[in-house]
Amino acid sequence: MIAGMLSICACNNSTSKSSSANDSSSVTAQVDTAVNHAERDAKNAANEVKDAVMGNADSNFIVKASTDNAMELKVMQAGLSKGTSKELKAHARMMIADHKKLGDKIRAYADKRSFPLPMDDNGKADDALASLDKNTTGAEWDKAWVNKIADAHQDAIKMFEKEADNTKDAELKTLIADALPKFRSHYDMMKMMLDKMK
Repeated sequence: MIAGMLSICACNNSTSKSSSANDSSSVTAQVDTAVNHAERDAKNAANEVKDAVMGNADSNFIVKASTDNAMELKVMQAGLSKGTSKELKAHARMMIADHKKLGDKIRAYADKRSFPLPMDDNGKADDALASLDKNTTGAEWDKAWVNKIADAHQDAIKMFEKEADNTKDAELKTLIADALPKFRSHYDMMKMMLDKMK
């Protein structure tokens, strides 16, 4: 009788341990499944945001406009510190003020649309300044600087005009409409300076 009772107890313990192990395995499996689903959902959400931003032509334009503007500001600052012409320095000062205002407008627009902007010019100015400083000093540096600024403004005019034709965003159209006359004025000034330097 005692042997029988011990046998029953042993069976109950074995069943209890087996049931506990099964419960533990089931909970672990459920946790793993929940974690996998959460990771998958997070990746999908991140990809959707990335696709929405990267696939947005207005966002791509604003990012490029921001980096180009930051690059031009650094090159213009170099004109103040390295340029030898008083006229060059005066034009640089005026253009810097205009481009700072443009940078503020670009940032404000990007913030409203939740478009992520780079912090700086992504090293574009370093390349531009390196090419300016290579084998040029004094009046030759001034001429190379004016050429660089003229080319940058010509590129900006083309890019802004193209975006004005393509965007459906009224606020962005206004930003572009305000910027283009400044770009054209800056470009004309640089062309006049180049004519004087010939």
